Amino acid sequence: MKSGKSCLEKKTRFAILTKPQISGLGSKIISILLVLSFQCSALSLTPDDEAARNVALQWLQLVDSGNYNDAVSQISEHARALQDWLTYFAAHRAPLGRVNDRKIADVKHASTVPGDPELRQHDIIRFKTSFEHKAAATEEIVMTKMGCCWEVAGYRID
Repeated sequence: MKSGKSCLEKKTRFAILTKPQISGLGSKIISILLVLSFQCSALSLTPDDEAARNVALQWLQLVDSGNYNDAVSQISEHARALQDWLTYFAAHRAPLGRVNDRKIADVKHASTVPGDPELRQHDIIRFKTSFEHKAAATEEIVMTKMGCCWEVAGYRID
């Protein structure tokens, strides 16, 4: 052995800790485990999913600010024709008030979505959102990849 100590001596050295060292070590281990559990529970997104999420969040800022006309103008042309979005926002989103918290819950992938006959890349992004007048809601945004860019192709609140 190069170090001059046996494996047993090296292991024993770690077993002889004082009480303050043990409590300090325990809190470090707990801290590390907490960090790892948060990292493991975080949703892992591909770069493409991140791009779709970023566009969705920018669009949601328009909706959250009550700028429904601009929000509607940024919905895909196909989806704009399927629904009266201004009426939908007035009836379903406006009464909820300001956003308290919004966290991404999941991302699903689909090649088709209801109302769109074309085969395209879609990300269906769900957010768990807390509003001023509704503590727990799910927002679902359908994002459609058109060429190199993501477009909002659907939105609903449950």
